[in-house]
Amino acid sequence: MKKLLNVSVTLLVTALIFTGCSKAASSGSGTASPEQKAVTLSLNHVGAANHFYHGGALKFAELMKEASGGAVTVDVFPASQIASGAKAIEFVQMGTLDLALESTMALENFVPEAGILNLPFVFKTKKDAFRILDGDIGKELEKAAEAKGFKIIAWWDNGFRAISNSSRPVKRPQDVKGLKIRVPESKVFIETFQILGAVPTAMAVAEVFSALQLHTVDGQENTLANFINNKYAEVNKFVSDSRHIYTAEPLIMSLGKFNDFPKNIQDALLKAAQKAGEYERELSLQTDEKDIEAIKAAGVQVDNLTDINEWIAAVQPVYKSFPQFDSLRQRIQAEQK
Repeated sequence: MKKLLNVSVTLLVTALIFTGCSKAASSGSGTASPEQKAVTLSLNHVGAANHFYHGGALKFAELMKEASGGAVTVDVFPASQIASGAKAIEFVQMGTLDLALESTMALENFVPEAGILNLPFVFKTKKDAFRILDGDIGKELEKAAEAKGFKIIAWWDNGFRAISNSSRPVKRPQDVKGLKIRVPESKVFIETFQILGAVPTAMAVAEVFSALQLHTVDGQENTLANFINNKYAEVNKFVSDSRHIYTAEPLIMSLGKFNDFPKNIQDALLKAAQKAGEYERELSLQTDEKDIEAIKAAGVQVDNLTDINEWIAAVQPVYKSFPQFDSLRQRIQAEQK
């Protein structure tokens, strides 16, 4: 209760400070103008304090303070201290949370166009995903978000996903059949695992460990980094490095809140988010090299897919279920040939 009270007080203070932020024009020099009052922004993410989300978020806070001449302070709340999933984005929408580093799965519930990024086997490598999201396709998705009242100020990395469970190895599509698998709150994810024959259960990441512990679900799918940081090795002994879906992690603000800032602060937000995102992506790439060994060291069996083409064939009906994404999916795939 004390922790929740502290968070509530912080959010209230944040809201009060924010309303006092001056909209006066600025020279764009990266320093606060005399009329511009100090503002503290709250940034929430689901990663633990040792996750690359947190490293990126702290870098963003550092860069924003420097770029704004000390006028903008960013308080970072890791490990879903304020909210997670769709609830965090709802808080951004309501104005009770300033920034959410959240998944495209959660964003899909507010910006349906983001669902294209959740389709299985769309991206081949992380670097392909980075290049495409930083390019024209990313800009198109940002415009779609703005039409729904959100500002994506940068695309950060979540990563390729793996399947874990407490029952058996997963190497072929039929190995998933019958497994109760926790999935994010995403229509695309639910459809994907239903087509593979699993029993998908959507829930926020904060609820997953207890669901695994109580055998409400047999397994889950998430990045290897989250498997480690969320201590799923204690409740799941089989991991398939399936890389079935790549997920980005957009840094999201309310468009109205972003537009309330003077031009120099808007520019600072965009620049700091991009630079911090590059830093976060690099941390993520470094983490990828260590994750498999860390999972094996925890006594978990790690398997690879027997034949990726067999999996790609198995998920073709998913594409047919979302024909609205066909054009963009084909463009994304064409950019990786």
